Amino acid sequence: MGTKETIEMFIRVIVFLPFIIFLIYLFFKYGGAKLQEIQNGKYMKILDRMPLTKENNLLIVKIGEKGYVISSAQSRIEILMELSDSELKKLEENNSIQQCGNFKESISKLTMKKEDKE
Repeated sequence: MGTKETIEMFIRVIVFLPFIIFLIYLFFKYGGAKLQEIQNGKYMKILDRMPLTKENNLLIVKIGEKGYVISSAQSRIEILMELSDSELKKLEENNSIQQCGNFKESISKLTMKKEDKE
């Protein structure tokens, strides 16, 4: 790779990086609420999902005003237990997507999550 090609690639990165950062900012600013709206059905809502195997998931689902823990396998779905009203309210409060106030706050949350994993 020649010097000219390297310089051209560097200029492209400099030109497109602010645009990509701006798109990420817009996603964090406006995308969270839209994702929540898409996820929420009128009467049914998946509050949490945990994959156990490739074909088997454990779900917490709200149907109407009741909450259930459900096992979902490739060929069947089984209700494991019904949740009490207090457990359901606690899960809904913890599950709500929080909108970030600004881009700086979003980046700091991401870096904190990365540091927690290390």
